[in-house]
Amino acid sequence: MFNIFHNTIFLLFTLFIGVKSIAYAIYEIKKESNKSGGITLITFSILTLIFVNIVVFSR
Repeated sequence: MFNIFHNTIFLLFTLFIGVKSIAYAIYEIKKESNKSGGITLITFSILTLIFVNIVVFSR
């Protein structure tokens, strides 16, 4: 029971952080005209979210 609760909370937290990171990357692209930084941040955020959740859910 604890494992399901822990995984759900962890998934929601990582999704929240991911949405905030991607929103900041879009801000960087649109307002600051920093396309390379925004694209790098989006790519890094997505890869981090995928790999962290794989590690947590595989145990």
